[in-house]
This record gives sequence, C-alpha cells and structure tokens, in this order.
Amino acid sequence: MRRPFSLGFCCFVCLISLAGSFQAYAEDPRDWLTDMNRAFTELSYDGIFSFYSGSDLASVRIVHMLIDGEQRERLIHLTGAPREFIRRGEEVDCILMPGDDLLALESSIPTGPFARAFVRRYDNISKYYGLSFSGEDRIAGRLAVRLAITPLDENRYGYRLWLDKETRLLLQSELVDREGSKLEIFQFNQLKLGAEVMPAALEPAKPQGYRISHLSLAANPTLPVTKPQVLWKLNWLPAGFEMSAAEVRSTPSKLKSVNTMMYTDGLAAFSVFIEDMPPAGAASMVSRNGATVAVTHLTTGPRGSNFLVTLVGELPTSTAQRIAKSIRFNTPP
Repeated sequence: MRRPFSLGFCCFVCLISLAGSFQAYAEDPRDWLTDMNRAFTELSYDGIFSFYSGSDLASVRIVHMLIDGEQRERLIHLTGAPREFIRRGEEVDCILMPGDDLLALESSIPTGPFARAFVRRYDNISKYYGLSFSGEDRIAGRLAVRLAITPLDENRYGYRLWLDKETRLLLQSELVDREGSKLEIFQFNQLKLGAEVMPAALEPAKPQGYRISHLSLAANPTLPVTKPQVLWKLNWLPAGFEMSAAEVRSTPSKLKSVNTMMYTDGLAAFSVFIEDMPPAGAASMVSRNGATVAVTHLTTGPRGSNFLVTLVGELPTSTAQRIAKSIRFNTPP
C-alpha cells in the first residue's frame, strides 16, 4: 500500500529547493550586468513581455536577431493602438494606423535594441548603490538568477533583476521604493532563444489601411555642457548625481524659451525645466505615475521676475521637492 505524501515530506522538499536557490556565485555581480547588456544586442530572442508603470500596463512582442552583423528587430504592441516597429540597422519603419500620434512615437523610438526602451543601463550603477546576488527563481519557464540593487540612501529607488542563468538575458526587473512597493515591472511571459527564433518572425504584418513612416536612428554628436550655458543652479543635489546635458529650447510659438537641465547618477535620472511664469499663472504641485514624479515650484529670477520650475524624474517625492525648491538663478560674478 502506497503511503500518501506527508506535509513534513513536502516541507522537506521545499527546504531543499530553497537551499539550492541560494547558492553562492564566484563571479562579480557587475560581470552579470555587463553580460546582460551584451545579451540584448547579440542574442536571438522572440518573446512576449509585459511592462507595468503606474497606471499603464502594456503587452509587447519583441523579435531580435543579429544577421550578417546588422541588428534586425521587430516590436509589436499587443495592447492599445496597433503598432509595429521594424528595424534594419539604423533604419526603422513604423507601421501605424490612421490617426495614430506619429510625432509622439518618433520621440519614443530607442537608439539601442528595442527591448532596451523598457529597461535601464544597470551596468552604470554608482557607489551609491549596493549590488548582490539574492537567489534563483523561474521566469517564463527558465531558470533565473536574482540580483538586488539597493540604494544606500533615501534619495533613490531600488531594483530587482532576474537574469537568465544560461544566457544572462534580463527576464524580469522591478523598480521598488524603500517600502518594497513595486513602481515599475518588466517581465517576459513567453520566450524563445537561439535556434528557436525564425528569421520569418522579423517580417511585419501589414493590416488593412496601414501606413509606414521611415526614421533614421543616426545619433547627432552630443555637445559638452559648458558653465556659461547654465543660467540656473541647484543649491542641493543628492550625492552621486551629475549634470548630463543642458540646453535652451524654444517653445512651439517661439515667443519664449525653456532652460533644460538633465541629471543622472548612472541609473536614476531627472530633468529640470525652467520657463517664464505663464500668463495664467501657476501653482506648486506634485503628481506621480509609477516611478515618475512631476513637481512644479515657483521661483524668482533676474530683476525679480517670476519663473516656473518643473522637475520630472524617477525620484522619491520628498527628494524631488527638495531639489526643485533649491533652484536659483545663477547670478554672474
């Protein structure tokens, strides 16, 4: 007579499984992040992933191959407006339906592999984050190694990564606040790798009534930021953040300009926009969608005139407010 499985036996099996999942790794976890970024570019993969940010949840199919040294990709939006993006090297075809907001789409096309538009350059983390292995798991039916990126102060968020144990492709990522609440999630639900990926999957579907827009991703050289360009200064900035770009942009009406400054710590980023007070006036406000916070603040500029400061970025609300309130006009000596 066969004996039924006991609760104790099941618990014993679970403990053995957990013990195996927390094995030590001899490598530096930074090497895994470097390999992860290489995997996005060099591997062949065909998968469906979900991306959650704030109130938005998208489902997307991504097909990627490297053919004769050229990046070939296809990105298909499975929710919302029907859209496909087909890449051959630096050239992209956007397959859209009439009425789609093409201008908004053009500004959202990533310059690297399409999937990189939904994840970060985790290999650029600074000394203001801790990095460690944190066990193993299964994502999309594949064994994954977990990494934890932990902020060392209260001015930035943390990240949890699941990398494919065999190829080190990123299978899942989570951006979390200090309480562990998930603000953003990227996760593969289905995935084919290597020889399972067929070149025919790169060919677009062309629904009735579609239109195609052609884009080039050839990047313009970035000009260095010089101090005379920066008319405003931040009197408080979290340690580790540095200015990555600054420029003065004209509004569509050309009647006024907007001073723009961008900052990053290698992983998190935020932008500051400073403009003349709108004719209708403005008020200090705070809004949040997932990991992204927007803060407006009123400040005084040259000759006592009023200016509106808007900060947008992936920061805790209190940190964003403190930065925005510290901005002052950079009075020349």
